Amino acid sequence: MTQVTSEPEAAEDPAETETDDKRMSLFEHLSELRMRMRNAAIAFVGALVLGFVFNQRLYEVLTRPVRAAMRRADADVRFVITAPGEAFWVYFKLSIFVGLIIAAPLIFWELWKFVAPGLYKKEQRLALLVVGSTAFCFVGGAVFGYYVLVEPAIYFLVSITNSVPVGPGTDPITIETMFRMEDVAGFTTMMLLGCGIAFELPVVVSILGALDIVTAKALWKFNKYSLVLSALLGGILTPGGDVVSQMLLAGPVFALYNLSILVVMVIERGRRKKEAALDAEYGPEPFER
Repeated sequence: MTQVTSEPEAAEDPAETETDDKRMSLFEHLSELRMRMRNAAIAFVGALVLGFVFNQRLYEVLTRPVRAAMRRADADVRFVITAPGEAFWVYFKLSIFVGLIIAAPLIFWELWKFVAPGLYKKEQRLALLVVGSTAFCFVGGAVFGYYVLVEPAIYFLVSITNSVPVGPGTDPITIETMFRMEDVAGFTTMMLLGCGIAFELPVVVSILGALDIVTAKALWKFNKYSLVLSALLGGILTPGGDVVSQMLLAGPVFALYNLSILVVMVIERGRRKKEAALDAEYGPEPFER
């Protein structure tokens, strides 16, 4: 005869299952959401105005690696505009970009104050860990792109145009390097965003490991292909399309993939310890006889 028994559930710590949620009506929830959205909008508009006030300084900082690379390649450091409103729109888009970065912590804080009361304490800690790790990895990737990736990529792209071979008996080829103001800002911004996204790999893999979708063993078996995929990812996320920036990004992505394997191993070890503790307390998992 088949006997089916339900698996005993581990006793939850009351402190872990408590929430800060106070019973609120639908109207009160909507009022709370409207207030949080208003505060987030005020924070963004304030950061946008602040970014526009210092727009020229921000553009100078953003394009500093580009100008350094052009000087190394013996190119004239000058940017041009090809439309009357180009400079204004470059500064405006840069202000939006910087405004989002500045206001992001305040926007998240308002969102967190709305969502957190309905979460368990354990879920709150998990959410903070994921968000904190995501922000840290993205900022780390953007910093890597700014200080390590942009200048070599621009130097490579500019230097190959300054060294055009000319055969005997042919007219010399003159290539003058002139970058549009908008193109320089767009290239650098996309490079930073691409690096930030690439550095999210450990967070994504760790979440998949925590959900038991991937295992450290499977990730390690795939490691021999990860270097090629890292190079492909570098080519997709770097706007220049050059080999230098692609390889410079592929190296850290490959290292982050291997770091992700270690993180998943730690997650699996913690899961096994928890399962062993449950087996010791309640006995092995029941099965059909």
